[in-house]
Amino acid sequence: MYNCNTLITTGSESAGSEKKLSICLTADGFSFAVTTPDATLLTFGEAAGPHPDSITDGIAWIKEVLAHAGIRPLAIDSSELVVVSDYSAWVPDELYTSTSNRQYLKLVGGEAQSIVTCHDDELASTCVFAANEQTVTAFKVAVPGIVVRSQHAKMARLAKRSADHPMLAVGWRGGKIDVAAFRDGRYLFGNTIDCGSDEEVRFRVIEVSKTFNIESPSTELLLFGDVDRERFVALRPYFPKTTLFSGDATRFLNPEFKKLHTYRHALILF
Repeated sequence: MYNCNTLITTGSESAGSEKKLSICLTADGFSFAVTTPDATLLTFGEAAGPHPDSITDGIAWIKEVLAHAGIRPLAIDSSELVVVSDYSAWVPDELYTSTSNRQYLKLVGGEAQSIVTCHDDELASTCVFAANEQTVTAFKVAVPGIVVRSQHAKMARLAKRSADHPMLAVGWRGGKIDVAAFRDGRYLFGNTIDCGSDEEVRFRVIEVSKTFNIESPSTELLLFGDVDRERFVALRPYFPKTTLFSGDATRFLNPEFKKLHTYRHALILF
């Protein structure tokens, strides 16, 4: 069963405002946020626990957490589920066939029993990624109309921020990083890389910047996830424009939100 370990809310339905529900699904639970178009964070929460063995249980558990947070899915204007996956592959539309999903993942070392896909119209590509299909289905039923994306499909949406300068986005999580490269408003690369040490992370990030010819003092490095001061300071000499990325949420109606390390939850805040 999911237990809601963290919940901060304004206690307001914010009548008249469009609301977006973003959920990030991880291996041991999920986090969620309700935001408005003017970058106001209304609700934030974290639910921990093993994912259910049945879709029926999953639907019930998800609805219980959302109800506890005062979130009514039918009153939400848009919703998305970001699935953090260790294995994913982008396949161009002209090459994609659904019957080959398992083969696509094998090319990147994935042997997943359960596979989910999402399409990106701007990239004209399908992202194939390993995920708990049963849990994803439970969210689809519990939150009607929810759009499902991998973390890489979500990160690809940062491309417009690179219109004026090259950019790297790095999400740090345990012994892995999710990295994406951008230039001239275009998404160039996205991948999950295993890293045995902080030193290897630095090497890999620099390697990506060189590979895609964005090794420049003007390159902006957006860091989010499991970042601390030491990791931030270690990358700064290589990327002078290093910043902690907290998404777009900049207005808080509840002062408790200011205690959040929002950069740890960037995937649901932009």
